[in-house]
Amino acid sequence: MCSEVNDTPIWEAELVLQELKRMSGELRRELAGFEPGLVTPIQAASVLEAAAEVERLAGSIKLLAAKRASESRLWATEGHRSAASWIAEEKVSYGEAVSTLETAERLTSLPRTTEALKNGQLSRSQVKELAQAASSHSGVEGELLRVAAEGSVKKLRDHARQLRARAASKRDEVARYRAIHKRRYLRHWTAPEGDFHLEARLSPDTGARVLASVQAEADLLFEAARQSAEHEAAHAYAADALVSLVTGRRLAETERPPEGSSTRSGSGRARTDTVVVRVDAKALRRGYAQHEETCEIPGVGPIPVASAQRLLGDAFLKLLVTDGVDVTTVCHAGRGIRAHVQSALAERDRTCVVPGCEVANGLESHHWRQDYVKCQTTSLDGLARVCKRHHDLITYEGFTLTGGPGRWKLVPPGTAGIDTS
Repeated sequence: MCSEVNDTPIWEAELVLQELKRMSGELRRELAGFEPGLVTPIQAASVLEAAAEVERLAGSIKLLAAKRASESRLWATEGHRSAASWIAEEKVSYGEAVSTLETAERLTSLPRTTEALKNGQLSRSQVKELAQAASSHSGVEGELLRVAAEGSVKKLRDHARQLRARAASKRDEVARYRAIHKRRYLRHWTAPEGDFHLEARLSPDTGARVLASVQAEADLLFEAARQSAEHEAAHAYAADALVSLVTGRRLAETERPPEGSSTRSGSGRARTDTVVVRVDAKALRRGYAQHEETCEIPGVGPIPVASAQRLLGDAFLKLLVTDGVDVTTVCHAGRGIRAHVQSALAERDRTCVVPGCEVANGLESHHWRQDYVKCQTTSLDGLARVCKRHHDLITYEGFTLTGGPGRWKLVPPGTAGIDTS
């Protein structure tokens, strides 16, 4: 009688292991003898297709084994700080290793997806998208499997995003956003060749603002290089722009627009750090998106309606309000607060205005009388500076700031008799 582990006979697992080693040895011999120059282009295309299939199937086996392998604690005995860093030693990025373990964990509760993976019907990219969406929304695994069978990875990714964005209430929508925000990170590592890698995970609205700022800086760098008759790829300027923004070693002030001035650079080039938000009119009125309604940043993904409202007045923003296929309103919010108003606001509200809060750094401007999307004004009378924590409570948790200068109050949600004078 043989022993069993998780209903899998040990002898059967050993046979699988031996077979994989045998095939690995054969592939090594084939690789050593393969000379691309000795085959026709048509033959090379067939070899490429076959190799891609082998790679896909091997990746599926690796994915299925990852979680169980991490339980062995071999990674700890070999001196690694985590199972992810142990997997990353196999010449993959740390981010890819983390993603592999996360997907493997989700597969434990998705038997139909696991079966499709075993049958070779799904790629690792499809499994990652499918598992992420299906694990957070019950009853959609079959729907996602049908989309995966009929379309491309992009189509599956878009459908999965739509499923994840579905909300039953504003609280549900905000809870999903806060879960995304909680998973944020910034990681870095050095590749064997010596190049430095940076990877970040951010909420979609934050990511869009980072991209918009990087693009604006990259445009200025490109313009300066063009005038010097130099030219590099767009992604190179984007990398330089990120370094420029983070380190503070930016272009000379003569090449950048002064605070509160026109949105054109010294060279006459229009700034492009604009965040575009497309939102359904019904969702905007309701305060959250339902069913097929959208509130999204094109090219980035869905965001809560509350986040879209929060962006207003704080960035160069273009709000496209849609009703079906028609665009009913286009709102160019601009920088929102002019320089002289911002200066007066900073002088008046030197710390967060919420009573008892003494935070003075990283304050955000809040339209306390009426949402910017409704009032479209940035007068000093309707503004207040609050810390990020209290701004989050107001934006996402239903708290209300009332009273005015010298009489500020932070009112919890559902409190009757709010004084908005």
